[in-house]
Amino acid sequence: MLSCRKLKLEENVAKIWPEFGSNGKDIIKAHHVLNHTSGLHNALVDFGAENPMEIADWDECLRRIAVSEPEPEWGQQQVYHHTSFGWLCGGIIEHASGKKFQEILEEAFIRPLNIEG
Repeated sequence: MLSCRKLKLEENVAKIWPEFGSNGKDIIKAHHVLNHTSGLHNALVDFGAENPMEIADWDECLRRIAVSEPEPEWGQQQVYHHTSFGWLCGGIIEHASGKKFQEILEEAFIRPLNIEG
């Protein structure tokens, strides 16, 4: 059974994902990520440009997000996080649960729905 501590929208992401708090991101809250105002829409924009398979490296993507700098400053502008949203949410979920995101997906969806492949 999937268990995870409850997150609050006003909670600082760095409180649950300490590495995330670098480069001015220490006061970005969960709601900034969810409503696309964290300023991290470009966090992965150039990653994988030379080798598209690089973007499949989950841990490297999380590391790059953790060291990225928001632009514009968080909370100032809503910009769709097209290249980073999945990793941002997945990183928060991993750090809140203490489990890898793949494991959570398997527990919550793949096994209950008997999905193969």
